[in-house]
Amino acid sequence: MLEWQIKPLSKKSSKSGRDIKAGDTVVCAVFLDSMGNLERRDFLKDEFDESVLAAGFVGRWERVVGENPEEDERAARKIAMASTEDFFLSLCDENSPVEADEVDALKQILSLLLERKRILKPLGRPSGGVQKYLHPASGKVFDVPQKEPSEDMILKLGSQLGAIIV
Repeated sequence: MLEWQIKPLSKKSSKSGRDIKAGDTVVCAVFLDSMGNLERRDFLKDEFDESVLAAGFVGRWERVVGENPEEDERAARKIAMASTEDFFLSLCDENSPVEADEVDALKQILSLLLERKRILKPLGRPSGGVQKYLHPASGKVFDVPQKEPSEDMILKLGSQLGAIIV
């Protein structure tokens, strides 16, 4: 299974190599490199040009660098994990507008991430193609289908997951 982490903010701008300092506005850009791998680069806002990313552009966000960039990154990780948890819980809602195969694949991917972060607790081993997970914060138990996601499905979901996880 893939390992997703939020990459820490660079200390230098990817374009010029200028130092990134407190108070600077930085554009964090995610794109596919020439080998098809996801890559993140950080640019000072006045240096950012989307043409640098060519056809592999996936997404970007802006942030203002605080006095303590390491603490900013920890806060960003907490927010991202809370968003991932909320996304998982919303997918478990029976009224989700997403197609069943997509929902099942997203549930499976997100449940593994949330299990790793100890937000979900597996209850036993998978049985009948389903893994039961306990969400200790709410006391709810969720059934997560265990299927082998196709490469096409993973690529299709990549853009949806990119909004939450890098």
